[in-house]
Amino acid sequence: MDVLVAEDDALVSLEEALAFIDGYDINEQSLTETLVHCSPVDLFSQITPSELPPPKTPVTTRKHAKPQRKLSESSSSQEDNPNKRRRARSAASSSTRLQQKKRAEIQALREEAQELETQVELLKKNKFLPGDMVLELDDSVFEVSQEKQPSNWHEMAIAQYRERLVSEKTNRRLKSILANQEKVNSALSGLLQKRSVLSGMDYVFTAQSGVDSALLTGEDSSNAQPSEVNKKVMTELEQAVQRMYKEAKTHSKHNKPVSAITCDMRIKHDARRGKVIEFVTTTPMSCSLESATEIVWKEISTYLEYPDKVYNCIRGEKPNTQEKTFVMSLKSPSGMLELNGVQYMEKFEELDQTIFTAAESMVLPAKGLQYRNECWMTVTPSASESNVSIVEIFFQLYMERDDGLIASTEDLAYAQNIVMGSLSNTLRKFFQTQQNALMEKAGRIIVAPIASTKAIL
Repeated sequence: MDVLVAEDDALVSLEEALAFIDGYDINEQSLTETLVHCSPVDLFSQITPSELPPPKTPVTTRKHAKPQRKLSESSSSQEDNPNKRRRARSAASSSTRLQQKKRAEIQALREEAQELETQVELLKKNKFLPGDMVLELDDSVFEVSQEKQPSNWHEMAIAQYRERLVSEKTNRRLKSILANQEKVNSALSGLLQKRSVLSGMDYVFTAQSGVDSALLTGEDSSNAQPSEVNKKVMTELEQAVQRMYKEAKTHSKHNKPVSAITCDMRIKHDARRGKVIEFVTTTPMSCSLESATEIVWKEISTYLEYPDKVYNCIRGEKPNTQEKTFVMSLKSPSGMLELNGVQYMEKFEELDQTIFTAAESMVLPAKGLQYRNECWMTVTPSASESNVSIVEIFFQLYMERDDGLIASTEDLAYAQNIVMGSLSNTLRKFFQTQQNALMEKAGRIIVAPIASTKAIL
């Protein structure tokens, strides 16, 4: 009995609630917001009694709520009337409304997802574009992402991204400017190092007749005029050059140079001069005798700046002669050494060979030590190969001694071991560099005619 009454009460309450929902007219937007933010219990609690529809009178009459009826009788009556149906909800009930709301929410989510996908594709596209193209893009590209009001982090990200693109573009421009400056610097350096740019320097220095520099000697030369000191030294060097020319001519008659690259250093001891350092080099040049002579003369007579040797004056008063004054810096175990020197050089041209002779006098002012080096060079055609010339160099370095002065053992050891050892290392590097330069310039003479012949063919 009690179970049947409870079931009927629940059925009546459900029918009243469905009737209320069908009769209450609300728009989809407000209902969606209400369903999202409120629970069903909160929805019913917000309804006022005036908004509820009046109950139907037939529904209040409880025909089946008789206390005399038993549970067995009600079940038998239901079996006797099988065609009796329960009340069913209509098609336009709450389930249809809920489906419409769900569809509306799904459609809104799809539109929002499509907008987000559009923004993602735009960000991916801008990520792989070059910096110049991104900076030149119009603001219309970002209209899709700006339909809704962007958040603060999105604005900050876009601002930082644009600033980074500007800095990268500026960095690329600065790097290109730096690379261009390096190219210009290397081009100017190569141009200033060429021999053709320095052609005519002999005439310039020859015209400077008033320029003269004195050679610093170990003795007090403050009372002597610079021209007198240089004149005396140059006279001695000229005599040494003439002597070296005779030695070179005698050597070329009895010895034929071999067409092989050699650079030998020898240390000898002489009774009068003491320790003597000799260099003998042989350099084959793949060119004629005339071309080799011209290359060698330009190599030894043109004014060049070396890191350890600075020339102060270059003059040539006689044909095929040249006079130089220089300051030479040496690295030694005891520190940097500075030597002042004078050089005299002369060229002798013959039918079958060319001979260059040179003599130098150097002074170490700090110790009052004097050194002398003598050199001859011969340029002869090769006996075994045609159109090949051989350049042979003989060089001697020794310390000058004054018979009137008696030097101590320590000074002699310093002069012959420390100073001459540093000079020998510097000279060996110089001769090796000179050999490479002579062969390279001789090779350029050979390559030029071959290239022109190919162009004609």
